Amino acid sequence: MAKECPPLPFNEWLFPPSRSTAGMSEILNLSYGQYSNSTITHLYNFQESQIPYTKDTKLNHQLSTFLYKSKPYGSTTANYYPRALLFDLRNGLGALNKYEYAEEIPQLNIPILNQSQQQQSQTTQSQKHEYQKSLDQGKADASLLHTGNTKYWTDYNKLIYNPKSIITLPSYQHQYNSYGLNFNLPRQKFDLYSTGITEFKSIGTESVEDFRYWLEKCDFLQGLQLGTTIDDSWSGFTTAMIEVIQDEFFNNKENVWIYGQYNHHEHHHSEQHRQSILYQVSQIKSFIELYKSSSLFIPLLPNYNSSMLSSLDTSSIWHTSCIPALFINSIWGVNNQYVDQVSMFHMQENLLRGDEARKIVNEVKIVGEGDSGGSGGGTGVGTGVGGDLMDIDLTKVRDLTTLTQEARKPEISLGVSQSMENIRYINKNYIVRNKEDLNTNGNAMSIDDDDGIPTNVYTNPYMTQITNTDTFPNILQSKNDKFHIEFNVHNGIKDYLKPYKTTIERLKLNFNDLVEDKAELIEDISNIISSYSSGFESDDDDYYD
Repeated sequence: MAKECPPLPFNEWLFPPSRSTAGMSEILNLSYGQYSNSTITHLYNFQESQIPYTKDTKLNHQLSTFLYKSKPYGSTTANYYPRALLFDLRNGLGALNKYEYAEEIPQLNIPILNQSQQQQSQTTQSQKHEYQKSLDQGKADASLLHTGNTKYWTDYNKLIYNPKSIITLPSYQHQYNSYGLNFNLPRQKFDLYSTGITEFKSIGTESVEDFRYWLEKCDFLQGLQLGTTIDDSWSGFTTAMIEVIQDEFFNNKENVWIYGQYNHHEHHHSEQHRQSILYQVSQIKSFIELYKSSSLFIPLLPNYNSSMLSSLDTSSIWHTSCIPALFINSIWGVNNQYVDQVSMFHMQENLLRGDEARKIVNEVKIVGEGDSGGSGGGTGVGTGVGGDLMDIDLTKVRDLTTLTQEARKPEISLGVSQSMENIRYINKNYIVRNKEDLNTNGNAMSIDDDDGIPTNVYTNPYMTQITNTDTFPNILQSKNDKFHIEFNVHNGIKDYLKPYKTTIERLKLNFNDLVEDKAELIEDISNIISSYSSGFESDDDDYYD
């Protein structure tokens, strides 16, 4: 394996070094559940758009980072497969048979106890989506996609997956935009952390062997990027698998980034779930264990109330999953573009700066940059005041200066923490289209670093192009809108975690299957809070509250 370069110096303004060429390296993606699989489908559809279909096509990205190129013996053409392992529940693939495009189809013997459920499953099996039929005919008619008929990630997926990239859990049945149900005991839901731990044991061998298959196809692995959900059983399944592969393949030293998404947060606001202490404890356990299993943890909780969004159907996973895809795609581009490429290792070192405990990226924003006219052109994302009032809480506006300042930057917030008064940033990170966008007048972005906050700036000239892929839904005010990405670490995460600690401290019920050691979980939460308090004298008392 190639030797890693030393960490970049801790400059006040950190631009990663520009490289005109990049060595071959790979990133393996693991995705768990319908929401994460829908997100990664948007990402891989953009990767598909970068595949050259003519010899004179100019390549801007190292395709081998996320795609595996296979050239059959004696063939003049090559096939590209995602370097990925996707997990879903039974019937979660929609009409796709994972062996549909495979040369050999194995004979499977899956035990079935509930015959009535099996018969119902057969009668309600999905029909192949019209968009997929058009792809089979060598066409791509995206007009066939709409929220009424696009329910599975396989409905709009454009790449063919190797059969060893797809694993389904036989014991739980897919339910659209809801928790899966036990195939034989339908009242049992796929909602608790402990359920995921148990289910991994049932297919752990297959999961590890398929992971080994893809690992052996890597020459120089940058690391693993995982997409999972915090608020259902996939969190437990994910941590159980990470523990095994870290121990078996990496001696617990591999870079593991986890994008922990909230799939069911709209449903959780119901009175029933507010009263469910069991579910609250499960979500707390999930968050802490995903944090402990990662080298970088990015929890994502999108706020759909933004003037940058238009015609967003929040009940459509096809729609909502493309919002985190905008953010993750910008990072993928930095990882695999030929010019100004920055590896996972260097991005992680730049962000952590030697403190591995402060690894929660708690503020993530997609920030609109407006247009050259300054009025927004009626799109709602310009810099004028009138076009962006819907983004502002007018009860908190004290003067016109504050109003103008807030209206100048429409944004989509994806993090569990947002910008607020009296927070202290540990570091800031930007992904911009060009360095020329920085510190300029007019509508372009301007970064203020008067406080000496460590800041990393990355360039990705292609990150907005994902909105032009034919399967990307029209959820933005305009597909021509320009934006940049911010992902930051600040001590506001303490306010997010303190209620977690209080909940566990007050826990009277016995949830041994979920929390084996209550004191250990409290200590884990306290240690995280403490790590974001150290170095800030005024926060010391806050830690002991």
